[in-house]
Parts: sequence; structure tokens; C-alpha cells
Amino acid sequence: MQKKPKPLGERLVDSGILTLPQLELALKLQKRTGEMLGEILVNMGFVSSEMLTSTLAAQSNVSLVNLNRVFIEPSVIKLIDESFARKNKLIPVSIDENKTLTIAMENIFDVDIISELEKHTGLFIDVVAATESNIMSALEIYYSGGETLDELIEESIQIASGTNEDESAEKLVEEAPIVKLVNQFIIKGIRENSTDIHIEPEEKILRIRYRIDGILILGPSIPKPIQNAIIARIKILSETDIAETRKPQDGRIKFKLGKREIDIRVSFFPTINGENVVLRLLDKGKAVLGLEKLGMSKENINIFKGAIDKPFGMILVTGPTGSGKTTSLYSALSALNSIEKNIITLEDPVEYEFPIIRQSQVNEKIGFTFSEGLRTILRQDPDVILVGEMRDKETIDMSIRAALTGHLVFSTLHTNSSVASIMRLVDMGVEPFLISSSVIMIIAQRLVRKICEYCKTTIEEEAVPDDLTNDYADKKDTFYIASGCDRCNNTGYKGRIGIYEILNISTSIKDLIERKATTQEIIEQAKKEGFKTLFEDALKKVHQGIITLDEAIKVTVGNM
Repeated sequence: MQKKPKPLGERLVDSGILTLPQLELALKLQKRTGEMLGEILVNMGFVSSEMLTSTLAAQSNVSLVNLNRVFIEPSVIKLIDESFARKNKLIPVSIDENKTLTIAMENIFDVDIISELEKHTGLFIDVVAATESNIMSALEIYYSGGETLDELIEESIQIASGTNEDESAEKLVEEAPIVKLVNQFIIKGIRENSTDIHIEPEEKILRIRYRIDGILILGPSIPKPIQNAIIARIKILSETDIAETRKPQDGRIKFKLGKREIDIRVSFFPTINGENVVLRLLDKGKAVLGLEKLGMSKENINIFKGAIDKPFGMILVTGPTGSGKTTSLYSALSALNSIEKNIITLEDPVEYEFPIIRQSQVNEKIGFTFSEGLRTILRQDPDVILVGEMRDKETIDMSIRAALTGHLVFSTLHTNSSVASIMRLVDMGVEPFLISSSVIMIIAQRLVRKICEYCKTTIEEEAVPDDLTNDYADKKDTFYIASGCDRCNNTGYKGRIGIYEILNISTSIKDLIERKATTQEIIEQAKKEGFKTLFEDALKKVHQGIITLDEAIKVTVGNM
């Protein structure tokens, strides 16, 4: 007799995505509203749509696809009418030699739609799952009118050629080709999972570059005659002064792609060839990863969970800008988020929004600093506090005081390693006994590029450096190099994953801090207790075939 599958809520709890109190709260709300449990969990921010779709897909043995990571041929898109695709939240993905059409759907259980598609196309239908926001974004990208980048550029140049230089930007800025052209730059960045889009004026061209997986990738080169119109269009979208070209400006764009909302921070900087523009993309629809999906080892996850379950103390996350600190902190808050806890954050800026959690953004122009905000937060009866960054002595002192008086405090520091954070706090004037009494865990992290699964190649044993083979690896282990293909922009890498070193402030480590022991003494004691450096964590991922040895060495230089 076939075993009955577990209910959705139980599956989410078993997988660690949802906590039992969160499920109980959602079930109570479901009794009052009658809504689908999955919809309630997403609306409350307890799970992302991606996590929910993944669980439903696994329950039905259906593959989950990320449409941002696939390329759909135009001939495949033409097989299904746009209005039908939008109405039913689906998109064709591929067709094989056996005349089987793969369709990505939000509702993988809608047999009527599947039957209708088979009649309409005359093809066999294979269904894969995708989130609603992922499908709607793909619809915007692939059903976008069919004009190519070259066609839009040519149309813009033709309009510009009929005006003089002073009038061209003003005339072009609201013309359809320029509007579509700027939209295409942004959509391409979103589709490629870029964190930033660089629009860089040179003497004879306007160059576009995309930061993908931490590396700048060359995009299209735009003719100089439409440079001013493109920059002016971005100024209009970001509500900045279109007439000001001599001073730096900052703006913000709310860009919608289907149901997906992208918050874009825009920076204008004057150069000798025109204004340089950088667009920072913050995708509100992106899932905040659960602790299990950050890339931590099982040992580190257990240490991390043990720390965030404590009622008070300070947890510090360290690393350079762009090392994934915010994702780690948000994942911890998401795990703690429940109706029983009062969680308040103080950020600069607020990147992703959570229900129940009270989030605030500092504004130094009006005197609302981290220290001032923290002073007020302590009067708001918080259980958990997130302070975006330890920037000054006053903020640090107040955070330590909060950690010592019954609050769980999360924050970040810019240091190279977890142990170096202790010395950094001492340098900022914090007494060692206060550090040992308040800090319960320090995490150092980096983001490393994952090898593209489609083109990774086994490395020859003799190509592995002897010192690394002897000290860290077994010669029988398999190593990979990044080759490059169309799916990864010929870089050999696709996506990123975190590497971590977690310093648990044990009793013996506290003693060393209080007697002002050296960094090396603390590291030696920590290693006796199971501490692994960033490089050792990276090397484990090399053995697992996730990253290359070169990437491990490059990212962890100074942390071996």
C-alpha cells in the first residue's frame, strides 16, 4: 500500500525551512481566512515562493527550474500565444527530438491546461515547476516585442541624426527606442543575476558592463551620439536632476518585471567623457536563503543554530563588501522570525523586507545614526536586534550593553578573519572583558564562484600544486578546472556560494581574550576545538567539485 505523503507544512518543518511555531501561526490564520496554506506562508514571509514551489515539486517528483539560468529559443516561444501564457502563468522552455515540449508552470497540478496545450500544439507536454515571479519575469523578457538591441540602437541613431547636439538628448529621452533600450539593459542585468550595471562613457563609445558572480562582464557598446539620451533617461527614471552634469548624484528606481519588483540604487559620477552611471540591483523577489542553503558545512550550521537559539549575546559577521554578510544575517532573522519575538533592525539600506520584523533605515543627514537609532530601539522592548554595521565606538558600546542586558544582537564588522575581529574591537577601545562577556560567535565569510556544471573539466594530478597536495589534499582526489561555455558567458563559472570560518567563543577562548592573548594563540586554541579557516572550508568545496582550486586560493589569500 502506497504511503500517504506528508502535508506541505510538515514537509517544510522537516526540511528546516519552517519552524513549528511559524506553521502553527499560519494554520490558525488559515482557519480564519480559508486561504491556501502555501499562499499564507509566502505572504507572511515565513517561506519564499521558490522554497514552496521546490517542496511541492519534490512532493510530485517534478523538476524545479530557475528560468533565470536557461535560454529559451525564439522558435520555442512562438509555440504558445503570449496572452495564453500570461493568463495561465506558464512559459515554454524547450522542445526535444521526440516532439516533447517542456512547459514551466506555477500550478503543476492543472491537468486541464496541460491537456489544452497538447491539443493546441500537437505535441507531448512535459511539465517542470517554476515560481510565479520567475515565470512572469521570463514572460516580460521573452515576449518583449521582438526588437533586437541592434534595431533599437539603429532607430535611436536615426532620430538623433535629425537633431542638433543640444536638442538630441531632450528629444530622444522619451522616444520609444531609447525607453526600450534602457529597459533592455536593465532586464538583461536582472536575467543574468547581475548585482550591478556599469554604464561607462569613453571617448568614442558608451560601454556597458555587468557584474555577474563578482566579476565585471563586457556587455554591448553603444554609439556616442545616443550617450546623453541614455543617461538622461536613467535620470528621469531615478528622479534626479537631468540638467546637472557637473556634480555626483544619487537616485533610486522602482523597476517592475511582471510581479517582480527590483529596487535599483543609481549613482552618477562626472568624468572627462561624460557621466559614469552605476546601477545596483536589489531584487525584492529573491529568496532569502535558509541556513541550510548558505553553503555552510553541517558542523558550522549546528554551531550557528546553537548561537542564534541563545536568548542573549552578540553575533558578529565579518568580511569585505559583497561577501554575503546581509544574506547570512537575514537568513538567521528569518529562522528566528515568529509572533513570539520582537525583532527590530537598523540598516543602511534596508535591502529586503520581512513581515512581523520591524525594519528601520538610518539617515545620517537628519541625525538618525546607528547609535541614535539603537538608543531608541532599546526602549522598544526588543528580543532580537540587528545593527547593520559597527561604525563607531558609541554604537559598539550600546550594542554590547544590549547583549549584556538580555538581547540577542546581530551586527557586522569589516575585518579579514573572525579572530581579527577581536583585535579590531580592542583597537576601537572596547575592553577585552566586555568582548568576552558579550560576544558569543564571530563568522568570517566570502563568496566564491561555483564551477559551471556544463563545462567543468577534470584537472590532471600533476597540475595540482605540490604544496597544496601534500598539506591539504589527497593525490587521489578529483579536482576540476573551469573551461567556459555559452551557459556561463565563457567564464567557466555560474553562481556563487559562501565559504565560512566560525569562531565559537568558548570558555577557553574567553579566557584568552581577557588576558589579551595574541591572534595566533587564539587560533591555536580554536583549532583544538574544531575551528576551520576560510581556506580549509573552501578546500572542502574543492573536493566536493563545487569550486576550483584556483578560486579557493584567490579568494582566501591571507586566510590559509
